Amino acid sequence: MARSVADNNAIPKGWRTRHPGSAIWIVIAIFRGFLEAIFYSIYYIPSPLRQSPTWSYRQACMTRLLERVFHIITEIGFTQSLSLEAGKLGDRWVTIDPAPASAYYGDFASDTIKPETVGGTWYPSLPLKQSLLEEQGLVVLSFHSGSLLWLTGRPEDSGPTATMLNNSLGNNTRSFWLQYRLAGGSNPTPYPGAMQDAVTAYIYLTKDMGISPSRIVLAGDSTGSTIAVALLRYLASIKEVKDHELAELPPPKACLLFSPSVEYCFEGDPEAVSANRNIKTDYVEARMMAWGARAIALPEIVRLDDPYISPALHPFATPVPIFVQAGGAEVLADSVRGFATAMSSVPGNVVEHFEVPDVPHDIYVVGTILGWPKEQEEIHEAAARFVLQ
Repeated sequence: MARSVADNNAIPKGWRTRHPGSAIWIVIAIFRGFLEAIFYSIYYIPSPLRQSPTWSYRQACMTRLLERVFHIITEIGFTQSLSLEAGKLGDRWVTIDPAPASAYYGDFASDTIKPETVGGTWYPSLPLKQSLLEEQGLVVLSFHSGSLLWLTGRPEDSGPTATMLNNSLGNNTRSFWLQYRLAGGSNPTPYPGAMQDAVTAYIYLTKDMGISPSRIVLAGDSTGSTIAVALLRYLASIKEVKDHELAELPPPKACLLFSPSVEYCFEGDPEAVSANRNIKTDYVEARMMAWGARAIALPEIVRLDDPYISPALHPFATPVPIFVQAGGAEVLADSVRGFATAMSSVPGNVVEHFEVPDVPHDIYVVGTILGWPKEQEEIHEAAARFVLQ
């Protein structure tokens, strides 16, 4: 049975997670990885021995390599710290101060987790308000993946995906990739921190930049989808809240979800993940998923089966059309399908479920890296067709 409360033991501990142990273990892991690379480079030559016999040699090797990278990251408990400095981004990087406290209503109002200044990256460039009015193109508010432990939405981890999605959605499309607060790093911020940041970013786009929600497309991949769906639910919940600054706005144009994390009571249960039918054809591992679930869902703050954490168990009505993509060979395939089915059953909801056969997790982002460039392109094209129809 899936877990309802995150496991405190899911957080990596021990000598490998502290200096100098982590440095020593990285050296050992590199040597071990070199031997494993030699082994699998030979082992995967016959196609029946690959994770899937339909996969190419490159796909099998690259997926195994990524799985080993995540395995090492989990072993040493590596998390990423964030900076609000622009660095080389110049004016493409924007910092956003929190909205008034009244903007963070209900489940997003917390006595312990308060909204803070966040940043984000514009692709391809920071637009002027006047140009936004003249161009009348779409604006994507995107939430990156990373188990709420890693990544930033900056070009080094999200640039190629942002460019591909912008191009797919047509001329004048711009996107803003939010660097939401992570649940790890030097300033660990659990639920509802990242969700508060999504509200901050949405108010920035609609109020400060003057963009009509009817031109805004929400997008998220993997754990970023958790935030995107949470924002959708929140926007629905505040419609009847008097004087809320977002209550009178029209809904966003669409919501795009790629390999979404929508059932944390499953992801937080390593036994359930290990027993999943697709565990051998995916690069994610049970311990990593349980760690991410525990990082965001502190047991004393929120349950794993909470509506904002596991929306697959709590469908809701929304006027926003939802595109839901998954890989047929990924661990999340069944929970994603369940989410799409549950949301489709709500009267008035418009949901498209797009499953790409025999591919692992988040090909929307890593397709070219792992050897599925054609499938990656098909995912972006299908998402664009859904938005532009």
